[in-house]
Amino acid sequence: MQSIQAYLSRESRAIKASSASPLFNVLMFSAFWALQIFVAKLGFLAGAEALSFQALSMLVVLLILGVFLLPKVGGELVYVFKHQPDLFWKLFFANGIQAGLGTCLSLIGIALTEAINAGFLVKLATVTTTLFAWIILHERLTPLKVATVFVMLCGAYLLTTRGQAILPRVGDLFILGACFCWSLGNVLVRKFLKSQAVKADAVTLQKPLAGLPVVLVLLAVSAYSTVAYAKLPPVLSCCDFSSHYWPYALGSGLCLALAWMYLNRTLKVATASYMTLMSMVTPVIVGLLALVFLGESLVWVQVVGAGMILASGVVIYFSDIAYA
Repeated sequence: MQSIQAYLSRESRAIKASSASPLFNVLMFSAFWALQIFVAKLGFLAGAEALSFQALSMLVVLLILGVFLLPKVGGELVYVFKHQPDLFWKLFFANGIQAGLGTCLSLIGIALTEAINAGFLVKLATVTTTLFAWIILHERLTPLKVATVFVMLCGAYLLTTRGQAILPRVGDLFILGACFCWSLGNVLVRKFLKSQAVKADAVTLQKPLAGLPVVLVLLAVSAYSTVAYAKLPPVLSCCDFSSHYWPYALGSGLCLALAWMYLNRTLKVATASYMTLMSMVTPVIVGLLALVFLGESLVWVQVVGAGMILASGVVIYFSDIAYA
């Protein structure tokens, strides 16, 4: 009996240790991010407006994180607000940049450029995150890291564009701005989590609170512009909150909440460079989902691109990038 209990105890410790590892958390982040992209794609195919859909998803995130994390870390967040207001507002600022401004800029960019351009350009966040991590966090910019970034970007280009040339559009600038915001926000979160004794889930609980005001401001601007000028692209028009799209918004919000949870847990235990490089597996997962459920096809060039990303991930796993 004691041997069984000892075995179960060892297994429990092993499971707990693996769930706290950088690899587990970044893979969970990548999987839920891919699912969120997939569900949102279904919503847009059904005719949802991007900004209205994003606002509904953000409200769902707030509700879900409130139910699951508020009892667990709500007290800590209130404590930080009362006793460490400087830290609270630094995190709020970083989360607002990442979850609010970055998301909104990406939506505007996607509305104003070709899908091929958007699919590749969002992956440039890998470059900007690595650079911000080097400048702000003083993470090492080794030849291995530079080579891995290059190979992964080449793989992402082949996977998302099928090797086709991309023609510059105005929306590309907004997507590059989104990459800038995502990277800066994530690196700042990593900096504060690394230097302060605050739980990652407390930062996750704050993220929709910081991002929702930005989305609501953009919705207000969109609503005013639609009434006054009626010149916005259809994807940016406001405000259709039809219940027909609610199931997709619910699924998107659930996946986004879990993605943010594992994102911050990854940033708590690993470098920002590791997070952004390993999360490049996301387009591979999205491609598989589209292949199975949307009937899309893969050509050999895309398979090569996916293989380059996965091979680079194996190299990263066996290197020290997670901790340096």
